[in-house]
Amino acid sequence: MPTIIRPLVTLLAMLTLSACASNPPTGPVYDPYEDINRKIYRFNTTLDNAILKPVARGYRYVVPDPVEVGIGNFFSNLDDITVIANDLLQGKFRQAGSDTGRFLYNSTAGVLGIMDFATPAGMVKHNESFGQTFGVWGLGEGPFVMLPLLGPNNARSSAGLVSEFYTTDIQRHVVDDNATSYSLTALEVVALRARLLSAGNLLDTAALDPYLLLRDFWVQQHRTATWDGKREVRIGTADDGLDDLDELDELDQLDALDNADELDELDELDRLDALDNADELDELDELDRLDALDKADEATDAGSLTD
Repeated sequence: MPTIIRPLVTLLAMLTLSACASNPPTGPVYDPYEDINRKIYRFNTTLDNAILKPVARGYRYVVPDPVEVGIGNFFSNLDDITVIANDLLQGKFRQAGSDTGRFLYNSTAGVLGIMDFATPAGMVKHNESFGQTFGVWGLGEGPFVMLPLLGPNNARSSAGLVSEFYTTDIQRHVVDDNATSYSLTALEVVALRARLLSAGNLLDTAALDPYLLLRDFWVQQHRTATWDGKREVRIGTADDGLDDLDELDELDQLDALDNADELDELDELDRLDALDNADELDELDELDRLDALDKADEATDAGSLTD
């Protein structure tokens, strides 16, 4: 993490941690700083459009697909260090064993993780963070915050970023040369942005407010990842006036983000489509079939009496 960002993240985390316990994990999105968050979102979007997105497009155009996949695998393998640490902190010891085996297999046979041999071998890629661990430990998520350059977060995940920097940031601990470390960080950011180009394009053309869409998508992702899909997740604010069908319509756009995300880490969102399809008309269709059976039965009885 660049030095200029570190104190900012630390300050925001410390300022907002006091409010963490007040926000229930299944409640509506808590966004008391929306005005400030929107300004930071516009700043991030302007910076992304001016610099990061063009660089990511050039990266995708120049770098051959196999090389791009290898770079993504390399950084994903490094991320498994953080995943393993949080597996242990959350008491997921069997998963920690699987993720450790995955890391060792890809680091050796996969040549520092450039080739992913573990996934075809049945060792699934997991995603755990310190923000999720704090949630499992009972710390509330706190207010939603849009961090400069780092994007959507909440108080809990912001504190997790600080913890990750000081504990499992493998590049900072292994690479002594600052220039090399910053170069690796820049490559990781560009590679990730290149993979998310299609999702970013959807945000640019979203019919709804793109800030709200990104916020709700991130909250859905973070809550689902924290609770492994075991708790109900509601998105939207307490005073947005949305009825159930309106909420499902908004979730349709979140599904589009899920499908556009090449990492496809939020398959849980796809399950919401089933709720959207189960509307009242579908129920009436079932009743129509029962009426048809009933009428056929009456006709059979009438025919028997006539005979």
